[in-house]
Amino acid sequence: MSTPQQRVHDATRRLLDLLEHGESLTPEAIELRAELAEATAESGHLDDAYYQVEELLKDARRHHGPDHDSVTRARAAVETVRDIGFRAGDVDAGDQSPGTGPEADAAKS
Repeated sequence: MSTPQQRVHDATRRLLDLLEHGESLTPEAIELRAELAEATAESGHLDDAYYQVEELLKDARRHHGPDHDSVTRARAAVETVRDIGFRAGDVDAGDQSPGTGPEADAAKS
């Protein structure tokens, strides 16, 4: 099994390959971005991971609409990052987690 740092490296490399071809919002790119955010959180960089999933969810909603599988995957990444934050003892995980709260409700409209 690979370490979180190896997963960050691998996801980043694969994502860069997609980005070179202008594929930043394809389902494959959304999946890679979700993997990257989750691995980033697991490696202890929670602030970066929260930012990544926040942007991922906004991009997925804007590009694919609220009911697309890519949005479902982005929401799952939000939950995973938040859970990692709770396990790590990040007391602000509930406050910082993207996709929840009044801002997220406004963005859904």
